[in-house]
Amino acid sequence: MASYVFFFTYTEFSGRDIGEVPVPASCEPELQLVSLRPENLTGTRFYFYPTCTRVKRCNGCCNTNQLVCEPVANRTILYKVTILEYRGNGKRDRFSHLELVPVEEHVKCKCQCRVKETDCNELQAYNPNNCRCECTNKEDRNQCLQERQTKQWNANTCTCDCIPRTEECTSGSHYDRSACKCIPVSMDGGARR
Repeated sequence: MASYVFFFTYTEFSGRDIGEVPVPASCEPELQLVSLRPENLTGTRFYFYPTCTRVKRCNGCCNTNQLVCEPVANRTILYKVTILEYRGNGKRDRFSHLELVPVEEHVKCKCQCRVKETDCNELQAYNPNNCRCECTNKEDRNQCLQERQTKQWNANTCTCDCIPRTEECTSGSHYDRSACKCIPVSMDGGARR
């Protein structure tokens, strides 16, 4: 069962009835508009009817931004869509054929983690209790923090990045991302340190 936090303003306790209390939009299947366009229908000679319908899709609010309302059970509905041929020049449009268009309908919904295990990179481990990817290379982070004059830790990629600079390197030098500074280019094409 969901728990809710209620906030009240001074005017509510002073006896004045200002505003309405909203009903929370729970995470559940509700009717939404979907297109019935067949995948293989191309060109302008053919059109289809009906063009859209309403099916149940997951929608609603979850208690935190870390969660999102997603389907946990769904089914496929096959809709018969009429394909008509546009003939132009005052001629009546002609029935071409019926096409079965598969549409996914959500049967059951649940608030689930927005960030999934598949969102983690090779330097991260998934923490399902906190719905996030966490860096596993703690030694790299500690080393990066020791170089905080020129580098900063990027918790999203678990990498040590150079602090952004606005100045450009002078001619005869280039920016070295590992050193986070401009270094001279030697005559043989390599960089001197």
